[in-house]
Amino acid sequence: MMYELSPYRKNISDWIKGPAIILLLLLQSFVLAITSTTASRLSAFYGVEPETVTWFSQIGTVGLVSAIPIYYRLKLYFKKSDLLTGALICQVILSLCCYLISYAPLLLVSNFFISILKLICLLDFISLLTDRFPVMRHRALFYGIYYTIARVGGELADIFVNPTIEEHEWQAIYLIATIAAGLCIVICLLLFHRERMHRKVPLYQVDWASMLFFTGASLLFCYVLTYGQTRDWFNNQQIVAAFTGFCGLTFLFIFRQYHVKRPFWDLRVFKDYKQIPLGITFMVLMYAFYSTSLLFNKYAAYTFHGEERYLSVIALITLCAYAISFPLAGILLYKRMPVRIMLSIAFLLYAASLFIFFLDVQTYNSMHNLIAAYLMQGMAYGVMLTTLSTFTATNIPRESNGDRVMGSLSFRYILGSYAGYSLFSNWLFRGTTRHDSYLSEGITFNNSIYSSEIQQFKAGFLSHGMDSIHANSAAVVMIAKKIELQAMLLTLREVSLFMAIAAVIIALIVLFIRRFEMHEIAEENRYKIV
Repeated sequence: MMYELSPYRKNISDWIKGPAIILLLLLQSFVLAITSTTASRLSAFYGVEPETVTWFSQIGTVGLVSAIPIYYRLKLYFKKSDLLTGALICQVILSLCCYLISYAPLLLVSNFFISILKLICLLDFISLLTDRFPVMRHRALFYGIYYTIARVGGELADIFVNPTIEEHEWQAIYLIATIAAGLCIVICLLLFHRERMHRKVPLYQVDWASMLFFTGASLLFCYVLTYGQTRDWFNNQQIVAAFTGFCGLTFLFIFRQYHVKRPFWDLRVFKDYKQIPLGITFMVLMYAFYSTSLLFNKYAAYTFHGEERYLSVIALITLCAYAISFPLAGILLYKRMPVRIMLSIAFLLYAASLFIFFLDVQTYNSMHNLIAAYLMQGMAYGVMLTTLSTFTATNIPRESNGDRVMGSLSFRYILGSYAGYSLFSNWLFRGTTRHDSYLSEGITFNNSIYSSEIQQFKAGFLSHGMDSIHANSAAVVMIAKKIELQAMLLTLREVSLFMAIAAVIIALIVLFIRRFEMHEIAEENRYKIV
């Protein structure tokens, strides 16, 4: 049987193909489910506790990662056009349902499936982009170009979506996703033919049991990280049960991978290729520093009123940082800049960002004072992610590349990201409590400053018609809030300084890890990464 060699229709000009694929990737950035911006609104709208919304938002990440092996099988079963069009139609249906139907379980669970569908589309679009630009078969240039498109697209989505949510109902995010997915359908129908390009491989070979074990273990792990703080960690029976379930499912998953003919995720890749464990270890470390953005967000929640406007400004700054750092890092690595030097520069950028933030934390501040900190943080992430992705992917044979991708995304998005945010969330909570207790010890009526503040607040409340008892109570509450704020600011300074020092130390240590220069790029290994 004769198969088509190209997915494009014969009347499509070559100059249209590249820009069309880039546009498809950018449009997928607008296909969003639960975001950090909508999470708080969703919680208030449905009366769901914030931790539940956070946990369900993590379901999307778990769905994205767990779908990777399934994608590689689906693309061998379906025609390319049918797979893409079907995934996009499902995106439209789910987004429309979330926009029209006010039902929390549907909204939360849909996050899982939207992320799976988004992964299918992204991986196919990436493959097509690499076909159009063969230079991207070099790992450094691939990651430099792809991350520039993907991350800039994400920031553009934030810049556009956040003001829309501020001006309209938060469900408008799903209407935007519907329009974006609909435009993708139109482009795909015009761009691709419906002929088969490969032999049809049956789906029965998919290891669905392993997918179930992996997904269950990941969700339980995220549950422990999300609810741990509010439920006092392992003093709570639900946390203990979730952690026990996580350990059990993880054991079953690992055991099964070594005893089935076609593993869902071949874990032997960690033993066979030494750069993968080293690269992934530093990816987890990278996300610990990436998660310091929580410090900035906590500070911004107090300092800048109108969260959506603030987030859009930050997205614009971050977009500029990504537009510089990702392509620059890709080019430098292509020119054989040593990996150790690149990583050291990235950690020093994180150190500078956190130290500037440490100096700028104060009761009253201006957005302009934080531009440098945000810019350096974005550039540090761009340089480090491109460098580690390039190092980890170089010289991995085609048959093992899918398992390498699975490892990178699992440890980055599930372990590194959520563990990092859990770490800093708990650190801020405990530090704020400790500083609040210390500051409160000196607050007595014998303290002249305290007495003066109480009288000023009380006078203000009395002038608004309160009686003396209620005015005094309100004044005490206001003082308590000011003390809590100061405790939080002290903790932010403490954590940011500690992490800045840690980044400097790591930047020095990484220069002595010779294994980062362990391989040269083999010419025969420059196959498409997807």
